[in-house]
Parts: sequence; structure tokens; C-alpha cells
Amino acid sequence: MHRFKIGLMLLSIGLIFIDKYSPVSRLRDNIAVFLEKNTSLMLYRVQNYPQLVILKVQQQQELAGQNVQLKKQVEEYSMLLKQSKNQIQDAKLLNDLSQKGIYEDFSPIIAKAVLDVNFFVNNQLLIDQGANKDIKLGYAVVNKDGVIGQISNVNPNNSQIRLITNPDYKIYVEHSVSKTKMLAQGGGNNTIIVRYIDKNDKIKIGDILETTGLDDIYPAQIPVAKVTKVFYENNGFNSAICEPVVDFRQLQYVSVLKSDS
Repeated sequence: MHRFKIGLMLLSIGLIFIDKYSPVSRLRDNIAVFLEKNTSLMLYRVQNYPQLVILKVQQQQELAGQNVQLKKQVEEYSMLLKQSKNQIQDAKLLNDLSQKGIYEDFSPIIAKAVLDVNFFVNNQLLIDQGANKDIKLGYAVVNKDGVIGQISNVNPNNSQIRLITNPDYKIYVEHSVSKTKMLAQGGGNNTIIVRYIDKNDKIKIGDILETTGLDDIYPAQIPVAKVTKVFYENNGFNSAICEPVVDFRQLQYVSVLKSDS
């Protein structure tokens, strides 16, 4: 009996030692922890799956909105950076044009262009000169490349230009070679539309349309637009889609033409 008790004690000590120090024990504990962890995680996902799906969709929508906004800001900053380059040279070119008498019967007023919300939305442009420089409604606005538009609103220290691409803007133009007269209207999205072109008029892609000088607003033969597409309409006339010769997105300085008459 005494030996039996001693044997049981030795067996117990051996089992305790095996349970504490053997690889089998560590493997058992790791398996138990793994099962407990994954079981709890699975239960959490099952119970909260609808909320997780909704949260993920909302996060994706928020990220998409932020990406669109960031892209828009990058484009605006890129344009402003382009606009700020070579400003001194651009202003010098306008002054040189004034001194050469290109704008006979007009007194040019040099102003700096400002790209604001109206430029992107309503095809209007802000400049940093207004009534303080005797600028008035209807004055023509040009730069070294060609026609930009007309003054549509005047404030004490700034003015607004209605660009030639504005759907409310119309201007008489002529073909630079044939001198055929036609009416052009803003089409938005950086386009100008010319309608009711006689089929016999030889107008083609790449042709330049200029001011006529007959409206007492613009001097004659200032480039306005370049033809990008010509098509036939059912009314018996041709129409043309044009783009401005002036790159509005890189405007720096403009010249407001004050008529001396």
C-alpha cells in the first residue's frame, strides 16, 4: 500500500512535469488560444456585418468625394501657376502693341486677369481695374493674341469681362482671307459657333476669323477664333464650330480698349 501511494505520487509529479514543459502542452495552449480568438472574431463579424458594410460604403463615398475635390484643387493651382509665369513679358508685349499704334482710335488700359469661380462656371473673367481707371460697360478687351470679350460689369476697383465663349455674347467677324462677314456666338466650353454660312463660302478647318472694325467696339482685323469643324445644316447653310485664339486659362494681362471717339 505504501509503495502504491509512492507510485501514484511519482506518476502525478511526472504528469505535472510533462504538462508544464513538454511541446504537447504548448501546442495545446496555442490551439486553444487560436480557436478562441477566431471564434470571437467570427461571432463579431456575423453580428456586425450590416454595420460594417454600410460603414465601408460610406468611407468609399467620402474618399471618392475627397479625391474629386483634391483633383479640382490641383487643376486650379496648376492653372494659377501657369498664369503667374512670364507676367512681365506679357505686359511688355501689350505696351509694345500700344506704342506701335495697333489700336488706332483707342486708348488701351492694362489690367491683370484673375481666374475666379465665374471663369469656370459662367465664362466670365475678373480684372483688377475698374471705375478707378475710367473703365465702362461695353469696352472691348483684348491681349497680344486676339479678342477676349467685353466689359459686362464695373466696380470701383475691378471689372468683369463677358468672354467671347459666353452663350450670351455675339460678335460680327469676317474670314481673314475672303473677308466674308458672319455672326459668331459663344457656345460655352471654350467654343464659338458661327451659323448661316453660305455654302459657296470657302471656309475650312484652321481658318482664322477676325473682327470687322464696323461695330465701333473693336479695331479691325484682330483675330477672334480658329475654325475647328464645319458641317451642313438642314436650313441650307453651313455652320462652324470654332475655338478662341486666346488661351483663357493662361491669361495674365489684358488690354481694355477705351474708344477715343
